[in-house]
Amino acid sequence: MIVKNEEENIERALSWGKGIVTEQIVIDTGSTDRTVELALKAGAQVYHFQWIDDFAAAKNFAISKAGCPWIAMLDADEYFTREDANKLLEYVEKLQDSKYGQILTGLANLDDEGAMIAGGSHVRVFRNRPGLRYKRRVHEYLACEGEKDCDLVDASEELCIYHTGYSGKESAKKQGRNRELILAELKEHPEDGEMLAYLADEYFSEGRFDEAREAYREAIQKMEPVPMDYSVRNAMTFVKFLSMLSKQGVDCEEELIKVYGQAVSRLPKEADFDYVLGRYYAGKGTFGKGEEHLSKAVGLLEKYGNTYKAMMLSAHLPETYELLAACCYNNGNLRGCVNYATVLLRQNPYLMSTLYLMLSAFRQSEQEAEGKPSEDAAEVAVFLGRLYNFNAMKDRLFVLKAAMKAEYGSLVKIIRGMFSEVELACVDMAVHK
Repeated sequence: MIVKNEEENIERALSWGKGIVTEQIVIDTGSTDRTVELALKAGAQVYHFQWIDDFAAAKNFAISKAGCPWIAMLDADEYFTREDANKLLEYVEKLQDSKYGQILTGLANLDDEGAMIAGGSHVRVFRNRPGLRYKRRVHEYLACEGEKDCDLVDASEELCIYHTGYSGKESAKKQGRNRELILAELKEHPEDGEMLAYLADEYFSEGRFDEAREAYREAIQKMEPVPMDYSVRNAMTFVKFLSMLSKQGVDCEEELIKVYGQAVSRLPKEADFDYVLGRYYAGKGTFGKGEEHLSKAVGLLEKYGNTYKAMMLSAHLPETYELLAACCYNNGNLRGCVNYATVLLRQNPYLMSTLYLMLSAFRQSEQEAEGKPSEDAAEVAVFLGRLYNFNAMKDRLFVLKAAMKAEYGSLVKIIRGMFSEVELACVDMAVHK
C-alpha cells in the first residue's frame, strides 16, 4: 500500500491480512507522523519513495518489491473483513493455474458514521506479472500488456472492500491535491475525456458548479466509445452531472432531460440514471414521473445486477423502495405502494414510515371500493400476519401504532382484539400519557 501520514489507519490496514498474506509491503511517501513506526511494529516491509506527484509510479514501485504470485493493492483507508479475507485466500488458490489474472471485488464507500454512501466494484487483487502495471498519475488504472493470464474474474458478490476515504474530512483533504494532479495530466493529454470528467467531479465537490457544468459537457463530447457495453467512468460522468443538475432546480431541467437521454443512449443498462431522475421528480412532487423512473431503476438493477453498475442505487436501495412506495401512493397506484412496501418490510418489518404507507394505501383502497371487491381490514390483518408474529407483544404493538397513525379504524379494532383486557389497559394508559 502507498501511505503518507496514515497513523490513524495503518494498524487496521495491516491487520486484515494477518494469517492470509505472506508479506506486507508499505511504500511511504514522506510521512511525518508515526505511520512508519507503526507499520514496522506490525511486521510490514517499509520502503521509502520520493513523491513525484504520480500515484501510478508509486504503485508500480510497490509492485516491484513484491515477491508473491498475487498482489492485493489496497489503500490505507481500505480493508477486507476477516471473513472475506479468508475467502480471498481460497480464491487465489483456486485461480493459480487458471487464465484469470485479476479479481473484481465489491467496493463499499463509507461515511464518517460508517454508513454506506455508494457501492460498486473494482480490481484491487491481481497477479504479480511484468505486464500488469498502473497508468496515469491520478485516478490510476491497472493496464494489462502482453500477458496471457490476466483475464478478469467477477467476485463482486462474494468479496467486498470497505473504503472509509469518502468520509467528509478525508474527501476535503484530497480535493486540492487531486485537482492539481488532474490539471497536470490534462496539460499533457488535453483530449482525455476521462480526466476532464475527473476535473468536473473536483469542481462539483468544491461547489464550483459553473466550471463543473462546462467540464462535464466537454467530457461528454470527448467521451470515447467503449468496446464493451459498459464503462464505469462514463457512467459516473453522467450520474454526477445529472445529480448536479437535479440539485439546481427547474432552471436546469431542460438540460437534465437532455443529458439523461444521452446517458441512456450510451449506457442503457445503468440504473443510476433513472434513480437520479426519479428522486428529482419525487422531490418536486411529480409523482407519476418519479414512479416511472424509480421503478425502471429497480428493474434495471434486478435484470443486470450491480457489477460495475448502479453504485448509488445499490447503496440506497431501502430508501429507494420507500420513496417508490410513496410515489405510487401519491400517484394513486395503491397496489404498487403495497407491493414495494412489502418488499422492504420483508427485509426489515420495523420500519414505521413504510408500514404507515402500506396501511394508508390499504385504508384508501377500502374507502374507494364502495362495495366493489377489495381487501377489507380482516384480510389485511391476515396479510400482515405473514410479515409479523402477532403472538409477540412487540409486533402487535408496532402494527397497532401504525394503524392508529394511518387512521385505519377498522384495522385498529381488529388488532386491539388480539390483546387481553389487561394488556389493553396498559396499552391505553401508555397511549394517553
